[in-house]
Amino acid sequence: MAREIISSASQKSRIRWMDALRGLAITMVVYLHSADSMALKFDDLDPIFTQINGYFSPFRMPALMLLSGLLVAGSMRKGAGRYFKGKLSGILYPYVIWSIVSYGLFIYRAHFNGKPVVEFWHSLFFEPMAYLWFIYYIFFYYVIAYFVLRLHWSVSILGSLALYLVLKDTEFDRFIFHLPFFILGGVLGYHLEAFKHFIERTSWLAVLALAGLVTWYVMAYQGLVTTGGAYQPISMALALAMTLVLLRVVTFKWMAPALRPFEWFGRNSLVLFLVHFPVTWVVPVVLARVVQGDPDMVFPIYFLGVLAVSSLAAVMNNRSKLVSLLFTANVLVNRKASARSEVRIGNTGIAYK
Repeated sequence: MAREIISSASQKSRIRWMDALRGLAITMVVYLHSADSMALKFDDLDPIFTQINGYFSPFRMPALMLLSGLLVAGSMRKGAGRYFKGKLSGILYPYVIWSIVSYGLFIYRAHFNGKPVVEFWHSLFFEPMAYLWFIYYIFFYYVIAYFVLRLHWSVSILGSLALYLVLKDTEFDRFIFHLPFFILGGVLGYHLEAFKHFIERTSWLAVLALAGLVTWYVMAYQGLVTTGGAYQPISMALALAMTLVLLRVVTFKWMAPALRPFEWFGRNSLVLFLVHFPVTWVVPVVLARVVQGDPDMVFPIYFLGVLAVSSLAAVMNNRSKLVSLLFTANVLVNRKASARSEVRIGNTGIAYK
């Protein structure tokens, strides 16, 4: 019995640090779209609000991809049937639902701004609506990982890197850039406890990575270096370095109180991710017509408002079966109600299904 309690506590500890990092990444994603959408409607918005995104860019999506892969191993142990059923219910289903929602809003926005409308079916199958590329990619990554992670870890990782180097300058650059992060997470997921202990006991690596990042940003600011593109090898190295730094930060025990809000964001990251972007599409259009004051004063309130609306949707998802239909097909396939609260990007919900 004592061993079971210790095991349960260990599992909870593993989940909390992943939730915290996921929550940080999701917050950065919400900030990115909030700042960019506000800047489009307010030319006099201080550039610092959008420039901040440049410091987040090497980290946001790669970290979410790595976290998404970390628990694939646990999901695979439950068999192919449950694995793929979970991906259809928790990833593909909300992708289709929110593609429809986003397309409706896109038509409204295009009409409002006098812009052409994209073709829905092409968008659904080949070019996801705006931010939904992440969910689209994640679904295919899970399918790929189910087969690739059965190979030796070196084959999995080196194979994904080799594929990246071959296709990095093609139209598939974004898809192939993020795949190695997901596969690396999948490999590390087989040794999750050891990986956490490694991060906790090797602070010098995080310090070294931080020093490298600071050096890079200083040199970039002085115009001495350039990434040469968003999905080039240097961007991959920066993403790994920043992820290592943040992983160490979220495992510090003294950081736990400050990270609790982000743990909640991480546990509900799928809902926050899906809801926030439509809000950033619509609200700035309205604000541009009613706000007469300084946009620099309005932006912090707007950003917190986006977080608040997205969080309210997460609360409703956890409490209402009807609302949960926007984010998972569990109710439709007669899954247990408790599983609804587990559906989140890269966490135990998606990974273990």
